[in-house]
Parts: sequence; C-alpha cells; structure tokens
Amino acid sequence: MSLEYRKNRINKICKYWNLKKVHDLMVYHKLEKKIFDDFKLKVKLYISKALNIDFEENDKKFIQKVTIARDNRLNVTPNGAVVPKKEFQLEYNLILREWCEIIKKMIKKKPNLITRFRTTPNIRIKFGKELNDNIGRGLSTSLPHSDGWVEGPWGMNCFFPLFGDAKNNNLVYYEPLRFNEKMISTAATYTEMQWVMKYYKKMKFKPAIGNIYFSDYALVHNTFRNKNSGTRISIDTTLFVGNHKPHKDREKEYRKSIPNLGLEEIVSVKNSEKNRFSEKSSIFSHYTANSLKTVKLD
Repeated sequence: MSLEYRKNRINKICKYWNLKKVHDLMVYHKLEKKIFDDFKLKVKLYISKALNIDFEENDKKFIQKVTIARDNRLNVTPNGAVVPKKEFQLEYNLILREWCEIIKKMIKKKPNLITRFRTTPNIRIKFGKELNDNIGRGLSTSLPHSDGWVEGPWGMNCFFPLFGDAKNNNLVYYEPLRFNEKMISTAATYTEMQWVMKYYKKMKFKPAIGNIYFSDYALVHNTFRNKNSGTRISIDTTLFVGNHKPHKDREKEYRKSIPNLGLEEIVSVKNSEKNRFSEKSSIFSHYTANSLKTVKLD
C-alpha cells in the first residue's frame, strides 16, 4: 500500500470526526475547556498517588511538585510512563473512563472507522532533564521513531499534551521526503531504524496544550527539550483505522470498539507498589501487559 492510502485515511477521519488538519498525515481535535479541565483533574489525582505528592489544582504549582519528586521512581519507567498499581487503580480507572468518553464523543458521527482501540494509554511525565536510566536506551522516545517499528505498520499515534512546559519540552515531528513501507519495518530498537532519517525532514510545527493529535505512523517523531526546559505531562496512545491489526504481541491491549471502562467494566491491577514492574512478555509488548486484567461489572 502507498503513502496515498495513508493520506486518504487521514482525510477520512478529518471529514467524519470533524478534525482539523495539520499535515497530510496529521489532524487534531481541540477539547472543550470544561472537559479538558476535568480530565486534567483526573490525571493529577493519579500522578499525585503515584509520586506520593499532595494534590494541587493549579497547573504550575502541580508541575513544580512533580519536578521536585523526580527521584521517586517507584512507579515511573525510564521513559517517564506512570505505571498503574493496586494502590491507585481507582484513579487509573477514572482516567480510562474519561478517556474513553472523550474519544467516543469525538468519533460519534462515524465510530466504526476505529477498528482497534488501545485501552492502555500512557500517562507520561517528561522531566526537563532526561532520566539517567533512559539515556542511551534503544527504545528511548528521545530518539526519532515511528511507533510502527514496535506496533506494526498501520496504526495511528495519538498525542495529547496536558500541561507543563510544552513550549520547550515537546514532540518534534518529521515528514517523509521519500517513502516506502520498509521505513516502518518491525525493529527491536529505535536505534537500528535511524537510517530512515536521511529520507525525512523536520516539520515546523509544535503541538499545543489542549489539542489531541492523531498522526499516521509514516510520520516520525521524538521528544525534544530546549536547554533549561521544564516538566511536561501528556497522554500518548495509538489506534487503528481500516482493516489492520497491531503486532501480535500488542493485540491484547486493543479492543475492536471503545469499551465502557469505569461503567460496565473496570481494569484491575495485579501489581502492588511492593512489587517490581512486571517483566514484559517480549521486546514488543507493553509494560502493563502482564499486570492488568478487565473485570466485568454486574
């Protein structure tokens, strides 16, 4: 399949979901202020529990508390993902419920365009200075990468900057100058795929807080920090449009339609803060793959 097919998918979701176009391979949805503020509240509750800090409604003050707590790594991966644990699974389910409702509302005119919906969004803290154990990692998101290298070639990225220093600490995107499907081959590390960058150029674009961005895997991106940047908090996840599936080791994270999480079912977390992170089933699996299960509510 060609780049034109990918562009046509973007045009389709832009039309039916009433999104705004940034690029032939990227669109966005601007969230209503009330919904956005309510969602941020849920994320702050979750992070407060995970970092063992006091809740703070003010965004600037909350970010300051998060930054001070950067050495509390009990529930934070090298890439800054906040890992759900038993002690705050209620707060995690509140995020999942709200996230599902936000996307359902956005796609309501054509919900069947989504063929795989990921139920494990990453709540991500990107500190102004990279965490030491992420430096040099082959899967560090500071390396230019396509999620297609570990997810399979046909998904779409979703990036939602929530608060913090998005001016100096954000994602940088790259568009293809020349493209073929080998550029989204499966790879165990981002490092081994850096050869594709000679066929890409940097886009003059910076994601804005409050917008949810959807981009085809043909766009490459990475975390970029200016000197003396502050902390940024965001959501990142993926979905599939069209008759495609994720990598077999990631399939358990996806549903064919958006579930009623927090209403008809909840996500139960196996691991306690007393436990180490669950070992991933494979290089390609998610850090929550062996620690979460869905429980139906009567």
